[in-house]
Amino acid sequence: MTFDDDAPVGDPKRGAIIFKEHCAFCHSLEEKGGHKRGPNLWGLWGRQAGSAPGFKYVQSDEKKGIWSDKTLWQFFTGPHIPGTKMVFKDLKEDKQERADLLTYLKENTGSKKE
Repeated sequence: MTFDDDAPVGDPKRGAIIFKEHCAFCHSLEEKGGHKRGPNLWGLWGRQAGSAPGFKYVQSDEKKGIWSDKTLWQFFTGPHIPGTKMVFKDLKEDKQERADLLTYLKENTGSKKE
């Protein structure tokens, strides 16, 4: 991962476990899947934050920029968005978990790869 030279190689199998434990209640990954409490994550890479069609966002979502390896890596260290009820254990202290989740999402969201 070019944005963080210390980032380990992610394991998508471990990332799937992290996603199921911390994200799946609020987010789906399926193409043409519906939104849950949070937006569907299909097509995440390259998408402007706060722009999934049909999901009502708070204004602060849009300030996150374009979703990429770098922005998601940073987001996972403190993923609360002001004005939302998003509850997520941050992965600030565990680069391996961040890498695992990032790798899993890249492989399962039909997203543009960096």
